[in-house]
Amino acid sequence: MKTIRLLICLLLLSNFVFSQDKDIQKKLTRFDKEMEQNMKDWNIPGVGIGIVKNGKLVFVKGYGYRDYGKKLPITENTLFQIASNSKLFTATAIGLLVNEGKLDWDKPIKSFVPSIEFYNNELNNTISIKDMLAHRTGVTRHDLIWYKSDYTRAELFGKLKYLEPAQPLRQGFLYNNLMYAASGQIIYLIEGKTWEEYLQEKILNPLQMKHTVFSIDAMQKHTDYFVGYNEKRDTNILLEAEYMNETDGLGPAGSIVSNISDLSHWLSALMNKGMYDGKQVIPEATINATLSPSIALNNGLLEQGYTEMLNPVYGMGRQTCVYRGHQLALHGGDLRGIHSQISYMPQDNIGVIVFVIGDHSLRYNSITYNIYEHLLGLSITPWSERGLKNRDANKKLSKDGRAKANVGKVKNTKPSHPISDYMGDFENLAYGIASI
Repeated sequence: MKTIRLLICLLLLSNFVFSQDKDIQKKLTRFDKEMEQNMKDWNIPGVGIGIVKNGKLVFVKGYGYRDYGKKLPITENTLFQIASNSKLFTATAIGLLVNEGKLDWDKPIKSFVPSIEFYNNELNNTISIKDMLAHRTGVTRHDLIWYKSDYTRAELFGKLKYLEPAQPLRQGFLYNNLMYAASGQIIYLIEGKTWEEYLQEKILNPLQMKHTVFSIDAMQKHTDYFVGYNEKRDTNILLEAEYMNETDGLGPAGSIVSNISDLSHWLSALMNKGMYDGKQVIPEATINATLSPSIALNNGLLEQGYTEMLNPVYGMGRQTCVYRGHQLALHGGDLRGIHSQISYMPQDNIGVIVFVIGDHSLRYNSITYNIYEHLLGLSITPWSERGLKNRDANKKLSKDGRAKANVGKVKNTKPSHPISDYMGDFENLAYGIASI
C-alpha cells in the first residue's frame, strides 16, 4: 500500500511539473510572435531565454542562433560570457567570509586587509567592503587601466592608491570594475585561494554548476558555445565579433562563462534563501545583504517619461526596483558582442535568464520586462517600439556627426612645436606608460 501511495505521489508531482511547463509555454505564445518580429526589426543573431519557477527550470528557448554563421541552435547548455553578472558571485563569496567573521560589511576593509591602500588616509580609515561592492567609494571607473592590458589581479589591486575620488564617499553611485577585481584579490589574501578556486569550491560545486568556467579558452574546450556577431556600420550585414578576453586580472568583475542550465541552479538558490538540493549553500543573511539597498540609482526611464520601473537602488552585485508593483532584483552583463541579464521577482518566485548576441540588438531589459508581463498577466509595454525610435535616432546622429568630422578644419596649419617634441614615454602611476 505504501509503495502504491508513493508511486501515485510521484506521478502527481511529475504531472505538476509538466503542466507547469505547458502553462509557461501557453503564457508565452504571444511573446514568441513578438520575438519573431523583434528578431527581424533588430537584426538579432541570437537570443537565449530560461525561466525558473519555484526553484525549477521550466522553460528554455533559443531564438536565432548561437553561431549565426554556422546556423547552430541555442540550447540550455550553450555557454555564454555572463560578464558583469559575475559580480553577484563575487559579492556572495565575500558574504561567506563575512558569515565566518573574517570580514565585516561595514567596518573599514583595511582593518582586515592591511595591505590595501586607497588614495588618502581618510579613505583608508573609512572604505568598507560594502562600499567597494556597492560602487559608492567615490572612485569612478578608470576602465582604460585594465582594458587590453595584461595586469595581474595583484597589480590592479596595487593601483587603487593612485585613483583620486571623483566625488565624496557614499554620495553617489559610480560603477567601478576595479573594486570588484580588488575584492577577488581580498579573497586570495584572506583564504590563500584564488577567486576562481574559492568560487569553484564554495559555490559552483555545491550548486552543481558543472559546465561553468572562467575564460574563453576553457569555454572553447566545450562543443556548445556562443559566437558573437555585430552589424557592420551603416549596414545590416552581420560580422563575427572578436571575443573580449582581456579579463584575467579583472575576473571577479566579469569573467564567468556559464549556461542557462547552470544558472538556473544559481537562481534557484537565490530565490530559496540560499538553499539548493536540501542544503544551505549560501547563508540567508548573505542573500539578504546583497539585496538590501546600499545606494540610490538614477532612474533614466522615468526621465524619459516611462513610469513602469520605480525606486531603483543598488545592493551589492545587483540592483532592485519596483516593476509595475512587483519587486525585481536584476543585473546586466555586457561585453563585446554578448549581453546578459539575470533577474527574479522574490515575491512572485519567478526568475528569468536572458542572453542577447549583438551590440546593436534589442536590449535585454526590454525582453526581460516583457517576459514578466506575459507571465504575470499584465498589459504589454511596447519596449521594442520605444527602443527602435532611440536606435534610429542615434544611428542618424552618429552618421551626421561623422559627415561633419572635417567641417571647420583650417588648412595649411602646423603644430606650435616640432612633432618630435610630442614624442616619448609618458607615465601615469595608475595607467602605466603611454608611448607616443
